[in-house]
Amino acid sequence: MAKGKKDTSEYELPDIQKNALDNWITLNILPQQISNKNYTSYALKLLFEQAPDGFFITNKQFKEAMIRCDFSPVNKNKLNWDFRVSIRSPEK
Repeated sequence: MAKGKKDTSEYELPDIQKNALDNWITLNILPQQISNKNYTSYALKLLFEQAPDGFFITNKQFKEAMIRCDFSPVNKNKLNWDFRVSIRSPEK
């Protein structure tokens, strides 16, 4: 590994966790036209962690998952990304 370059593999989620996270995003997050500042990447990450099948992830891992699931951030230069999303209402 080149000096000064971070080893990103230590932050890489195993495939089973990536699939679980991507599945949660697909089932719980809906695209919308207007940015929702209540659901930043960090807030959504916390919702995922509190879900019955959730587990700890970093904000960066959550942002990468949102990109994998075709959600684009409003501004990539912010620490906590805003997305044009809403949360799916739980089925009763």
